[in-house]
Amino acid sequence: MTKQSTGTPGDCFTSFAMTAGFVFWFRQRSNMGFTLDSIISPEFKFYQPSHGYRINIDTVILYDFASKYAKGSVLEIGSASGIISILLSKHPGVSGVTGVEINRDLYLASLKNRQMHDSENGVRFMNADINAYKTLFRAQSYGALVTNPPFCREGTVKKGTRSGLESSHSDKYLTIENIFKAARYLLKPKGYLIMLFISRRIDEVFTCIRGFHIEVLRFVHRTKDRPSDVFLMLARKGGGKQLGILPPLIVHEAGGYSPEVTAMLNPD
Repeated sequence: MTKQSTGTPGDCFTSFAMTAGFVFWFRQRSNMGFTLDSIISPEFKFYQPSHGYRINIDTVILYDFASKYAKGSVLEIGSASGIISILLSKHPGVSGVTGVEINRDLYLASLKNRQMHDSENGVRFMNADINAYKTLFRAQSYGALVTNPPFCREGTVKKGTRSGLESSHSDKYLTIENIFKAARYLLKPKGYLIMLFISRRIDEVFTCIRGFHIEVLRFVHRTKDRPSDVFLMLARKGGGKQLGILPPLIVHEAGGYSPEVTAMLNPD
């Protein structure tokens, strides 16, 4: 299952093609505009809207990366159906997770998922615009911030795009510059910004990164012979360790998922 788009090859949706063939373990359609699906393992079921933004392999990759570094209080910006927030809340060292989502259908799905996974004590979800971060939160409230910002520049998502897609894909609603502004305000000193973003816009990240030190970069490739589609970044507020560039993550090999991605989808 892919992020459903109306884009054409060469536009900002090109990177989503690496999710082609993404299959959920389980699917059951409800009568409330949601489907009940399973990802990570057949036992982990979750609701998501029947139309609009849908979970894809980016979600799995970002969760796997974030789970290695997120500690203390965690904020997820653009929490969608709440999958990453719920999974992170169950990790040792994570004291609580807040997910902020502007799209109401996705927010409602996250509430259903929180109830289903008995995560009321560890996770809270907010249907809000993170651009109002100064009115929503106190300064320096979080030890880690996790996000997969909209990939597309304003004006490149077709008008009339299905519900949930424009707010998920277009930076009309959340720019990379505002992600960093929010992170500077919300993160505690030495707090981590954990992000997955489109590789062709990495220069914008470098332009906005004042006040942060990149500790880890990892480029993600659809196949080993293709350019990078997205990248993973761990940046620390107020300095940190020397930059480490990890080996590339290859999503597809020999007609299926690579061993590393397969392991992400089938954890012990």
